[in-house]
Amino acid sequence: MRLIPLSTAEQVGKWAARHIVNRINAFKPTADRPFVLGLPTGGTPLTAYKALVEMHKSGRGQL
Repeated sequence: MRLIPLSTAEQVGKWAARHIVNRINAFKPTADRPFVLGLPTGGTPLTAYKALVEMHKSGRGQL
């Protein structure tokens, strides 16, 4: 495990979103080999989900 010190929840959310998108793209999912992602509920991951949506809408996150 590595520690990535960040100052705000927004920074953590953006970092997490970039990491998720990078992992999906590195996996190179196909119809026969989909990428499966389990997402937690609650308020803590909301900044990451918001960042994922923003990345997708802007074309920076190819999901």
